[in-house]
Amino acid sequence: MSLFNLITALTQKTIGGALIPWVYSIVILLVHIPVVIIRVVRWQTVKTWCLAATFSTITITAQAYVSTEFQAEKILTWTPVLLVIDAGSMSQVLFLIIEDFNLLSRLRHSIVPRNDRLVGENLLGGRRAEKIGKCEGCEEGQITTRSIDEVTSTTGSGVEQRHPALFTSKPLYIAVTALILLLSVFILQILGLSHAHNATKSTTPAVSWCSPIFQPFGIAVLDGNCNIWPIQQTFSKGVGCILIPGIQQMAWLKATVAGTGLAIAFELIDICILATVHSGTRWRGVKMRRPWFTMFSGVAVLGLMLVFGVVYSNVLPPGISEKVWVVTDAGTVTVYEGELGTAGLRGAMIGWNDGVFQAWGMTYFGSWAR
Repeated sequence: MSLFNLITALTQKTIGGALIPWVYSIVILLVHIPVVIIRVVRWQTVKTWCLAATFSTITITAQAYVSTEFQAEKILTWTPVLLVIDAGSMSQVLFLIIEDFNLLSRLRHSIVPRNDRLVGENLLGGRRAEKIGKCEGCEEGQITTRSIDEVTSTTGSGVEQRHPALFTSKPLYIAVTALILLLSVFILQILGLSHAHNATKSTTPAVSWCSPIFQPFGIAVLDGNCNIWPIQQTFSKGVGCILIPGIQQMAWLKATVAGTGLAIAFELIDICILATVHSGTRWRGVKMRRPWFTMFSGVAVLGLMLVFGVVYSNVLPPGISEKVWVVTDAGTVTVYEGELGTAGLRGAMIGWNDGVFQAWGMTYFGSWAR
């Protein structure tokens, strides 16, 4: 048996073994902060952006669910905690656009058959009857009515607005789209919460970590904690991998259960606020009919993901030491003394991207994925 001196190598997180890379988190955070501010003061100007951003988040989350199949060891990739800010934005778009364009009343009037009524009753066909006084030649007690089209509504500032025909108007389809996206967010959150809760009842998952130092002909790794890890060879990738306890993953499974449950509670509270608070209600000049809970918590979650992304990319996973000894067998048993390096941003990007797009197979990985 021979002993060779120090070899420095970079560890690499395996498929689905990383949080969203911190550089992605920075971009998302820098975009969402000004959008949240605009949603408070002039939400109409960013409603299309909110729809597009929510659709993108839903698509990526659903893709991560499909690729990872809710495997506990890949929780860092498929955790649904980022969806909270999108649920709030869709609730806001849905309820405020319904109010601004009087959509519920107009929809009800367009569905129910027309039937002219007297003062105080809305006509079911989208028209209302109004008493204009007595008329000559009418019998005693008889009144005259006239029909008025329900095509206007009054905004919170008292300005009357005229609206286009209901089923050819853009606001109706924006509201329907927002409703579909909101329901999709709830479905994804409930699915993620359910699978994370079930995973917390099991033992700590084993997580694969890879490094070129484990290749070639590596059979085992001995770390500074006297742990022996068998090496799984993957010659097509040019690295060897070891399975270590997923301590971070178990922590994130529990955090996902608590965080997603709290997020759903915040979303329901915001929906109640949007549905019941009058549009003109203000507190110290600030409009109160806004999804405050999800806006603040959503930005906070993005900030936490950024912090944890930076930390995780610059530390080794719990359970293994920086200095290791690699046992190889290429006819002669040889022991290499090595030093493991952190994954860095590159390793985090590889681990997260591979986890999200694993289901694409050769389209993403290339021919070696066969």
